[in-house]
Formats: sequence, structure tokens, C-alpha cells
Amino acid sequence: MGRGGNARQHTRTWMAVVVPLLVVILAAGGGAAAKSLNDRSGGSHAGHGRSVATTTTLGTTAAASATTKIHKPRHTTTSTTSPSTTSPSTTSSSTTTTPPTTAPGSDLDVKIPLPGFGDMLVDEARGRVYISGGKGTNSVVVTDLDGGNQQTVGIGRGGGGMTLSPDGTKLYVALVDSDGIAIIDLATYAVDWYYVGTHDGVPTCPRDVAWAAGQLWFGWGCDNAPAGIGKVDPETRAYDLGMAHTDSRIVSAPLLATVPSQPNILIAGETGTNPALLFRFEATPTQLNQQVMSRTDGGSVRQLAVTPDGSQVIVPSGSPYYHPVLSTADLTEVHQYPTTAYPNAAAVRSDGLVAAGSNAAYDKDVFIFEPGGSTPIATYEFGHLPDQETWAHTLVDGGLAWSGDRIYAVTHILSEPDNVTLRIRTLG
Repeated sequence: MGRGGNARQHTRTWMAVVVPLLVVILAAGGGAAAKSLNDRSGGSHAGHGRSVATTTTLGTTAAASATTKIHKPRHTTTSTTSPSTTSPSTTSSSTTTTPPTTAPGSDLDVKIPLPGFGDMLVDEARGRVYISGGKGTNSVVVTDLDGGNQQTVGIGRGGGGMTLSPDGTKLYVALVDSDGIAIIDLATYAVDWYYVGTHDGVPTCPRDVAWAAGQLWFGWGCDNAPAGIGKVDPETRAYDLGMAHTDSRIVSAPLLATVPSQPNILIAGETGTNPALLFRFEATPTQLNQQVMSRTDGGSVRQLAVTPDGSQVIVPSGSPYYHPVLSTADLTEVHQYPTTAYPNAAAVRSDGLVAAGSNAAYDKDVFIFEPGGSTPIATYEFGHLPDQETWAHTLVDGGLAWSGDRIYAVTHILSEPDNVTLRIRTLG
């Protein structure tokens, strides 16, 4: 019993010491725990704030990245301008647009403010391109060699074939909806006209113009109306509509081309008959002398491209489905450039390199050949423009030209007017 009493006494003594100590410890621990809990809660909110901010930033970055992926920038080597909504009046000269500057060798697609196409002429001496609009238009668009600095020059009714004066100071434009030829002073853009009508109120519809023997010759003829080749004396303005005395009557307005090495030779080809008549004439200041007459193998003449040495002419005519090369001496076929269906354009560079084009909705549009070659060294296909989801563009009749290593092509969408586009491609 004595031992039990001592144990109880020791127990009471231990509890008296330990219990208060536990209370102190628990109180301190509870306070620390409470502080730790409060700190974690506060840290959690702060951490959550950082997480939200980080998530927002990442979300924004991801959204921006997604936006970039969906709307990729257009290829840097292609520039498109659309001045049609702000194009100036077509009755005077004025600057309309300048496309973005591009790196040397870049491809360019430039909207031309015309509803149709008549002809294109590259003036390397002045660094310009002239484009006429064909029937139903009344202006010529002038650009620099990049398609920029566009201006329009009012010319009268219908811009057709064009040629430069022998000294390069004037541009002559056949007026396909009237009975005149516009004369544009290339220093001032002042416009004058030659009258080449019948005086009976029926227009003659000049289609094309060319210089030979010091005279301005023009192919003329409205739809379903008389046609022929006439000339204007630039000194007196006297004109004659009936200069072409041929073995077979010309029944549709002809295209004209001269032979650089033989300045008195004129090549002519009908545009509205299938097959079409082809002629080689010797020109004098007073008449045309037929030397050779021939015909295309299929369709009407779309463009005449004479080689630099004057020995050959390429005559795309829709059919056959290649680009025939004829001797300018006798208009017999001497070569073929294999292309595709509906050949409609050709141009020859000063060194003889050939650009041969076709109205090909489902094939290549332009083929480049070495002189006399049979395999293209390059091809080009023009789809819809980068900012358009529409039918593909096709090459217009006669819509090819060269300037150095650049190919100039004009395309359009037949079912959608106001989509005439100048395509500039650099041969690599």
C-alpha cells in the first residue's frame, strides 16, 4: 500500500508538470499550425493568381500562334494590288497605285483597272508597260516595269493593238469601237487622233497597227462587216482603207507584225475566221504588194511573234494544240513548239527565247523554249490570286511580252469582269 500511495503521488506530480507543458506546447503548435494554414491559404491565392496570369499569357500566345497558323502571310515573293475601287477617271492621266516594294527577282501579280484586254506593249527604253482594254473601254493603263505607278490615259472608244513610233516618242492605239487611231505623246500623255472612217457613219473598227515603209498600217473591220488593211501618211494624215489587194478577200480584221531585219515586210493574219488567212506583204509608201498567202491549220490568229532575225513567225491560233513556227519567206511550217490545248499567245525575246502561252484552264499556261527547242526549259501556271477563292485565271489572247529576264503575262476570269491581272515572272 505504501508503494501504491507513492505511485499515485508520483503520477499526480508528473501530471502536474507534464499537462501544463503539453498545453503550452499545443497552444504554440496550434498557433503555428494556424499561421502555417493561413500562410498556405494566402500562398495558394497568390499562387493561383500567378497561375491565372501564366495561363492567360500562354493562352494568348497559343491563340496568337493559332491565328498565325490559320492566316498565314502571303508568300513574300508575290505582291497583289487592287486599285479597282479607287481607280481614277479614264479620261485623263493620274497616278492610281504603287504596289509594295519587292525584292529583286520576286514574282508580281498586279490588278489592272480595266474590264477587258486589247493589247500589251513593253517599252524598255522608258521603263513602262502599256495595256489597252479592248472593246467597251476608253483608256490605256500605263505602269512601270514592276506594274506600279499606274496611270490611265483616256484615248476614245475601245483600245486595241498598239505600236510605238519609230523614234519611240509616241504610242499609237487602234480604237476598236470607232473609226480612229489614238496618238499618245509619251512625254506629256497628250492625246491626238487620226480619223480613218468611211464618212458614212459606219465605223471601221481599227484592230491593230504597225509601221512599215514610213507609213502607219492598220488592220480594220467590225464584226460581220467589211475588213481590210489601210494606211495613214503621218505627214499629211491622208489615209486609204483599201491597201491590201489580195488573192482572197480579207473578211475579218487582221493582226499585223513587221520583220525587224526587213522593215518593208508586213505579216498579217485574220482574227475572226477559222481557218484564218495569213499574208506576207511588201510595203511601199503607196501600196502593199502581196508576196505570199497561206492559212492556219485550224483557228483564227491570236498573236504574231516574229523572231529577232526576221526569218520566222510564231502563229498561235487556238488549234492545232501546239505553237506552229512559219517561215516568213513563204509562210510554210518549219517547226512546232509542243504546248497544250488552245494556244493563244507568243512572244520572242531579243535573243530568240520563246514564251508560248495557251488558254489552258487545267494545264500549264506558259511554256519557255530555247530557239528551235522541243522541250520547255520552264513552265508557269496561273491559278486564282492569293486573296481570291474563285475560278482560276487564264491567259488572255495575245497577252505575252518580254523585258530582259522577265515574262509579262495578262490573265483574266472570263466569267468575272474586272479581274484583269498583270503577272510578272522572272526566269530563273
